[in-house]
Amino acid sequence: MRQFTIGMAASLALACSPTFAQEGFVELKDQCIACHGEAGYSEIPDTPSLGGIDDYYALLQLVAFRSGNRKADVMNEITAEMSDNDLRAAAAWIDSLPRPPKPDGEGDPAKMQRGAELVSQNHCNGCHGKDLLGGHQMPPLRHQREDYLLNALHDYKAERRFGDRAAMVEVVQKISDEDLAILAHYMAHLPEASDQ
Repeated sequence: MRQFTIGMAASLALACSPTFAQEGFVELKDQCIACHGEAGYSEIPDTPSLGGIDDYYALLQLVAFRSGNRKADVMNEITAEMSDNDLRAAAAWIDSLPRPPKPDGEGDPAKMQRGAELVSQNHCNGCHGKDLLGGHQMPPLRHQREDYLLNALHDYKAERRFGDRAAMVEVVQKISDEDLAILAHYMAHLPEASDQ
């Protein structure tokens, strides 16, 4: 089993070339689309939307799945036999996806107000960006599936998920389960970034 390091992912990212997308990932892409969707957002419960994730962050996660340092049975199985070029191609494909749209319907007003307070109190935008759109080493949170966000927050709180995000474990420890649900609702239902 390969040992995951951020350095390994960084070296893979630096070695990217425009020709890698012709590699074996083409055969695996349909598996990605089946769960995560073709247009940047997932319609499957508890399955994250990938739109808006940049190639570097995507590559970090794919390397973590392949090494087994991030646990998700399906992803561990799919990435186990992927070559470095396959991982680069998958990351590039993810980077090409459009951001997920805002879900239909408005968020609950009380939850949206409390969610904004929680984001401010816990400095979520300090790492994930002022519009919660992520960045080079951070995932976007805006318009992510609410159920997936809530599961991820619970996984951090229960210390089931570490990876290179140990800070998240510390942040969520002091947040009640009720407020975690409010945070997930808030992030999923934010208006479009240009509408604020």
